[in-house]
Amino acid sequence: MHVRLYLTIALLSLGSLCSAQTEEKEVLATIDRFFAAMTARDTTAMAKLLRRDGVLFAARPGSDRPAQRMSHADYLANLTKGSERLLERIWDPVVRVDEGLATVTAPYDFHVDGTLSHCGVDVFTLLKDTDGWKIAGGVFTMRKGDCQPSPLGPVMR
Repeated sequence: MHVRLYLTIALLSLGSLCSAQTEEKEVLATIDRFFAAMTARDTTAMAKLLRRDGVLFAARPGSDRPAQRMSHADYLANLTKGSERLLERIWDPVVRVDEGLATVTAPYDFHVDGTLSHCGVDVFTLLKDTDGWKIAGGVFTMRKGDCQPSPLGPVMR
C-alpha cells in the first residue's frame, strides 16, 4: 500500500515539474519572439506579444535622473522611426511562473549596427491570457560602460 502511495506522489510531482518546465519554455519563447521582432522592427509581431496597457522603465545606474518611463505604444512608435540594426541578447535567465504570472530576469547586452551600445539587467513581467503569454511590463538597467564580455561571444557583423 505504501509503495502505491509513494509511486502516485512521485508521478504527480513529475507531472507538475514537466508542466512547470513547459510553462517556463513558453515564457522564454515569448521573450525570444519579442527580441526577434525588435531586431526585424516588426511592430505587428511585437504588438501581439505586448499588453497594450504595459509600461517599460529604463534605469541608468549612477545617474541621478529618475527611471525613464515608456508605454508599450510609445515603444512601438519609436521602433518604426529608425533603420539601425538592433540586437539584444540575454543569457542565464531566471524564470519564475506562478499560475498566469511570470517573471524573467537576465543580464543582457544591446548592439546597434553590430556595435555594443549598452548592457544591464532585464526584468520582464508576463501575464497569461487566452492568446498565451503577453509582456505586461519591463524594467531594465542601462550601463554605457563597464560592460563585461557576454558569454554568448562577440556579435557577428
